[in-house]
Amino acid sequence: MPKIGLRNVEDSDILAGALESVWGTEFSSVEIGVTCNDLEKKAHIRRLLENYFSSSLGKKIQKENFEVYFLFNYERGVMEAIPSSVCIEGRYNKFSREIAQTFHYCYKCKGRGCDFCQFRGKLSELSVQELLDKKILPAFGSAMSKFHGCGREDVDVLMLGKGRPFVFEALFAPKRSADLAALEKEINSEFEGKIAVHSLKFCGQKRIVELKNTQFGKVYRAKCSCDENVSQKELDAFPKNELPLVQRTPERVELRRADKEREKGAKIMGAKKLSEKEFEVDVLSSHGLYVKEFVSGDSGRTIPSISSLLGKNCKCVRLDVLEIVLEK
Repeated sequence: MPKIGLRNVEDSDILAGALESVWGTEFSSVEIGVTCNDLEKKAHIRRLLENYFSSSLGKKIQKENFEVYFLFNYERGVMEAIPSSVCIEGRYNKFSREIAQTFHYCYKCKGRGCDFCQFRGKLSELSVQELLDKKILPAFGSAMSKFHGCGREDVDVLMLGKGRPFVFEALFAPKRSADLAALEKEINSEFEGKIAVHSLKFCGQKRIVELKNTQFGKVYRAKCSCDENVSQKELDAFPKNELPLVQRTPERVELRRADKEREKGAKIMGAKKLSEKEFEVDVLSSHGLYVKEFVSGDSGRTIPSISSLLGKNCKCVRLDVLEIVLEK
């Protein structure tokens, strides 16, 4: 985003600087900000710029949903054009148990590198966000991103089925057009076996808010191990109705989440014995349920649990998300 310095300028200098500041930036709409202590001069400069952008450059002047914010500080003699984000909506699948959803700095060393993070400075080697960065950011000339998921799964959990809805935000993007179908194909080809994306399309910033506020259930498949033998008859005896749950913040996340009790729900859709002490269970969970703790009981912090229903100590040894169930 070019920053142009101007002092003691005439109108022609302002317009030349404006053109230079937006050169190479794709945009169809602009919001103009002018800082000037002389109110009469400020009004003149704003009219001059609005007329230039609309009449000469053919851009729309907008107060909201603009693609470029153009700012001219008259006293400092500085003008700059700040591109807004490009937002892309879609769904993703994750096929690896070593890939996180988003990039996170190590919370112990704050990105500097330490024994805990194996001196990577981050909590996982790869993330869905970082893989998408490699393909999407260059297409829009951006250097940074934000990733907004409709919830998240743990790093060791697969995201299968139709995928999880997300919005990828390319920040300060000077390019605003790209062939999303071609990008989707390229991503799925290069990262085959790691991630896949589907139904990519452009969206607005408000879609991020909608996504974050969407309530949704999830269908999980959990492989469980038990400290005692378990029979198919016992598994068939699981309640068929939705179970109301009280779940206290799990021990494994209590350092990062407020410690409180939450009312949740889960429906056991089916269970299958795998070996003498192992079984597989499909669970339709309410929004925000910690399923691993629904299996184990988490030392009594989740009531009821699969462990309490069986009367045996169980733990989740593998977990997959089979589907995201969005509310209608």
